[in-house]
Amino acid sequence: MENKELIEMLDEYFLSTKEAIEYLDISRQCFFSLVSRGKISKIKKGSVVLYYRHEIENRKIDAEWLRKKYNYIAE
Repeated sequence: MENKELIEMLDEYFLSTKEAIEYLDISRQCFFSLVSRGKISKIKKGSVVLYYRHEIENRKIDAEWLRKKYNYIAE
């Protein structure tokens, strides 16, 4: 595999901390609370930390469902 293909694969399956926080539209504190409680898995290799894209996407769906369930409307 070439570098370009590897980068595309990483982008397809993983998110950085910043990308995950922006995607979920939550604070850093809330995000790291989810990670420390095991709600979101992380992969660490040296100084790089990545998160599974599918877990982040599922977390967003779950959060939206919970907001609807409890009639919470975000403004």
